[in-house]
Amino acid sequence: MKRVAVQEELNELKAELKNRGYEVVDYNDSGHIDAIVYADINNDISSVNNSIDGNMYGAILINAKNKTIDEIENIIETRRYERLFK
Repeated sequence: MKRVAVQEELNELKAELKNRGYEVVDYNDSGHIDAIVYADINNDISSVNNSIDGNMYGAILINAKNKTIDEIENIIETRRYERLFK
């Protein structure tokens, strides 16, 4: 199961990711995190995945603005954005 840290304000997104089988955690959760989903960059994001137990490969950052849940899930699963340049 992939662990995803989601910005506090994105409650609907948190619920949908949980429904799709992801473990949704807060930014201050320690340990491995596969992805970080945010809408606005703030100081809280700097503490994510910043622990001894963190992911040695790093977590992918996903800006949720203007993205559907399907697009976000695809980014989590593939660890890449599609069509950066059209």
